[in-house]
Amino acid sequence: MVYLILSALFFALNNLSWKWIVADHLPLQVIVKRSTLTSIIGLASLMLNYNNFTFYNTIGQAVFVNLTCLIGALGLVFMIYALKNCSLSTFIHYSLIGASFSATYLYYIENIVPNNYVIGLICISFGFFTFLWNQRQGTKKIGFSTHRYLFLMSICFSTTAIMQWYNLKTYDFLFLVVNQELMVLAVSIVLLCLLKQPLIKTLKLDFIYLMALLVFLALLTGMYGLKLTDPFISNLVSLSSSIFTIILAVFLLKEPFRWWHIISLLMVISGTWLLS
Repeated sequence: MVYLILSALFFALNNLSWKWIVADHLPLQVIVKRSTLTSIIGLASLMLNYNNFTFYNTIGQAVFVNLTCLIGALGLVFMIYALKNCSLSTFIHYSLIGASFSATYLYYIENIVPNNYVIGLICISFGFFTFLWNQRQGTKKIGFSTHRYLFLMSICFSTTAIMQWYNLKTYDFLFLVVNQELMVLAVSIVLLCLLKQPLIKTLKLDFIYLMALLVFLALLTGMYGLKLTDPFISNLVSLSSSIFTIILAVFLLKEPFRWWHIISLLMVISGTWLLS
């Protein structure tokens, strides 16, 4: 649990970094530079820890591991494009929807029955739709495409967490983290070329270097925490990441935080807590 809490804190700082940096750069440019740095860090870590290195055992496992990483990479792309046009508060509400998806999967497929399953889902749904309803009256409108990106992001991240849970039964968590970052790099480069967007200077010192370190630590601690628990518990601990993120956004980014933000967020958090 300690590793998941550390991961939540690192991810909160990373979320703030994303929101800050994509205001000045195209999302794919930032993803390419960040994933280049994290891939270098990961490969260097694997070289220092080569005794625990395990390559794919079968072609089927190789396909499954890389499909897992591909879904996670697409989730990151959806996340960054959404963050470009929405507040961190909106992003957090969608992030918490992943707990419902994970709980439903574990309930029906793995027969892991969360407490107060129905009540928790009702509470989460009511809080989420309260947020969306009141947001319609806000000064800044969020387009359908942004909501679509956020929804796809939450589904991709939840699906990846479940699939990585299975992968962790066979592979070392460091190997999976590096595999994930290499896939992010490959996907972002392909998309950058297809959209004909220019690269940003990788060697230029900027805040992306710190972001790369934060996200690598977040992935390592999160993957190890997932190995020791399950996807649902991992999603639950993201509650603390949500709280950290919103507090940082209000005080550092000066984002507005209205009364219905608090009410809807409390309902979503309460619903997720009921599932624990």
